[in-house]
Amino acid sequence: MAEQWHVKKTGPGLAIEEMIARLLGSEFVVEEFDPARSLAQQVDHAHVLLVRSMPVTREVIDGAPRLRLIQRPGVHLEGVDIEYAAAKKIPVCNVPASLTHGGNDVAEHVMFLALALAKRYREALGSLGARRIGTPSTHVLRGKVFGIVGLGRTGSALVQMARGFGMRVWAVKRTVSEGMREALGLEWLETARHLPELLRESDFVSLLVTLNKETQGLIGAAEIALLKPSAFLINVARGGVIDRDALTAALREQRLAGAGLDVFWDEPIDPHDPLLAMPNVIATPHVANMTVETIETIARAAADNIRRVRAGLPPMHQVLRPSHAADES
Repeated sequence: MAEQWHVKKTGPGLAIEEMIARLLGSEFVVEEFDPARSLAQQVDHAHVLLVRSMPVTREVIDGAPRLRLIQRPGVHLEGVDIEYAAAKKIPVCNVPASLTHGGNDVAEHVMFLALALAKRYREALGSLGARRIGTPSTHVLRGKVFGIVGLGRTGSALVQMARGFGMRVWAVKRTVSEGMREALGLEWLETARHLPELLRESDFVSLLVTLNKETQGLIGAAEIALLKPSAFLINVARGGVIDRDALTAALREQRLAGAGLDVFWDEPIDPHDPLLAMPNVIATPHVANMTVETIETIARAAADNIRRVRAGLPPMHQVLRPSHAADES
């Protein structure tokens, strides 16, 4: 009888991981993460690590002598020591966005957050509870400037959606090629060094960059000070792209109209975090790409890759080196 493989979750259970477990079947044991112990203390039987946001360090890799695969059911691999895994001949793989409609899914969520902020959804719920009608007053999207920071797959999809609402779309991108502005239908497009200009002019700003050493704290107190007091900031990238204290202070002091957040500095976010109590904050629990359709596609791709490695076949979608550039989602 073939040996059962142990697939270790490296964080609290998610719907996508439960689906992977069902797809793998009885030949695999999918083990839960124990929050009471360090990850390095619970990987000694693991053949596969299912990773998300928990760091997979040298210590973790060394603590897993049976390890044959590090699999991310998604795209980003921040926190995984890819170079050390490669030195140990352990493949690190993801599920690239090209296999899903993730760019469109996330862009839709950005528009949802933009609409919820513009229409003051949380305050409207308060009015319902207080039996008030006709309040609060809301904003239109038409004619407003939507600033997009990061113009990859998601950003390109977002351009078209925002234009569909009659918005004027500005963007900054790491590199800009000739004709790109016209091809995408942008009113304004510049490289990342022109970010201050975008912040000054935008009514809505959406952050769509990968978190790395270049983008950590990209939006700090100085950048927030450039935004109009009437502007809304939306983050579906990673929490660390924004300085937490600077954002909290700006919202509390009404130097910023509101924020839409799908990602946080520590996940899951503390339910008592002051940000969650603010009426000008719309928050969702890191679900921008967690549509039913995308979850199924990603789960099947991850499960298929785990089976491939067990069968001795080369893995699919191996990531060979960490990204140090300001990659855009």
